[in-house]
Amino acid sequence: MSAPASSLRLGIFYMALGALGFGLLNALIKMLGSYYSPMEGVFYRSFFMLFFLGLLYYIKPFSFKAHKPGGLGLLISRVFIGQAGMILIFYNIACMPLGTAIAFSQTAPIYAIVIAWLVLHEKVGWKLIVAALLGILGVGLVANPSTSGLTWGLVLSGVLSGVMVSCAYVSLNKLKEYYDGGFVIVVFSASLTLIGFAGMFVHIPPFASGYHPMRFEGPWWHWDLWLLIGTGLSGALGQCFITKAYMIAPAGLISPVDYSRIFWALIFGMLLGDPHIHMGQLFGMILIVLSGVFIVLESKKAQG
Repeated sequence: MSAPASSLRLGIFYMALGALGFGLLNALIKMLGSYYSPMEGVFYRSFFMLFFLGLLYYIKPFSFKAHKPGGLGLLISRVFIGQAGMILIFYNIACMPLGTAIAFSQTAPIYAIVIAWLVLHEKVGWKLIVAALLGILGVGLVANPSTSGLTWGLVLSGVLSGVMVSCAYVSLNKLKEYYDGGFVIVVFSASLTLIGFAGMFVHIPPFASGYHPMRFEGPWWHWDLWLLIGTGLSGALGQCFITKAYMIAPAGLISPVDYSRIFWALIFGMLLGDPHIHMGQLFGMILIVLSGVFIVLESKKAQG
């Protein structure tokens, strides 16, 4: 049975708000990335996000109990994979133009098809294979060092961030059988807080460079504290809106709206002084979006 038109419109609206929330989060990370290391950024974002998730829990509680036994190993693997992906994304945002960094992170559906086809040997239709190949072509155009100015190390970091996000999404889909979505988010945020805190006291260039004290210079509205709190608030609201969207509307019809994160990344990146995107990179981003949208829609159609 199809969803009512009103629910679909509301779902699209919530998804768009969620994408905007994450767009603001990424912009704040970019602003803070010139001073704080990626590991410090992960800590502050996750710490304040946990605080706001706690407030949301009192508004709408979720279950901390497992639906059935057997999901602990999957949860642990999701935590470690997600941690690696998140650290890479923070590093990419600090070192690349914002639009490029987010374009890399939005390639997850493309890699999911490649993994299912080549690694898991699942049956994948030729349309999805072609879409994935076009998406990979888009990644190549975005990453091309001759036009993007990226080093090969940054290209590798960008590609790996997309792969890690893809693996995390695959495990998240399976985790629904065992745990409430809110519980998984809290566990993941708590784990990021712990690893980010540990990273504040070690030197692992380029991801960790020790502790940098919070700056309280100038007028109070210029303090870093507000930007750091903003990362937690925008992340929590973004997650809340996207979760709400999936609850009231079919995922296959609203998921493509999530690609508006790239649009917000380009807008906020220009406002923050990023260099203009090369036409080849822009075309690559368009291919990534079209490929991802087609993969989502075709996959949902195959599931009936």
